[in-house]
Amino acid sequence: MIQQRSGLHFLLLIGLLAGSGVLLAHAQVPFPGQCSEVKVVEDFDVEAYLGIWYEHSKYPFAFEIGKKCIYANYSLIDNETLSVVNGGINRLTGNPSNISGTAKVIGPARLAVAFFPGQQTTRANYLVLGTDYESFSVVYSCTNVTSLANIKIVWILTREREPTAETIASAKQILADNKISQSFLIDTLQSKCPKLDSNGTDFGAEDLTAGDPIDDFVGTVLPNAIEKA
Repeated sequence: MIQQRSGLHFLLLIGLLAGSGVLLAHAQVPFPGQCSEVKVVEDFDVEAYLGIWYEHSKYPFAFEIGKKCIYANYSLIDNETLSVVNGGINRLTGNPSNISGTAKVIGPARLAVAFFPGQQTTRANYLVLGTDYESFSVVYSCTNVTSLANIKIVWILTREREPTAETIASAKQILADNKISQSFLIDTLQSKCPKLDSNGTDFGAEDLTAGDPIDDFVGTVLPNAIEKA
């Protein structure tokens, strides 16, 4: 009975979000209630944060479905603006892709990231809850969509493609301290990834042609998902 009620509440929440005009295909994970207060890095050092970060895990996010080797590269434009390049490899085709945008510094550890023309940069949608700048970063975003519901996304980013267990434990402790659920985290495949080019904004052409860039997503993951469906 408890499970049935929980499932019903979740379906009602989905319906509420859809009715409010939220595009669920692009949304993050829905939660009841308003966004809760979280702690960000008060003495955030923008320059120390620059450079390449690899995505270790995240909440489900439509724009990243079926991708591996996901990374982000941040560089300084001016005192208030960063250049952002996000990239990855399609697990179905093996083709790389990236997208460029900007991140406006709204406040300490609070950035407004935009990738599309006309996208607002007045409200922070990228909050750094914790980072040591050298091994991990925990990024959080939450949007109130109605008075009764919100949508969240969480990223754990690391400086190494395959970080140590201790590094991930430190990152997850940040989530625990902020009472943010870890149940929805899914790992990003970062093994057998080609090296980035010298600019850190794309994959090297030679590495992409070496071996088979298409992993077991085609041979195993996708067929299993279809069978379960």
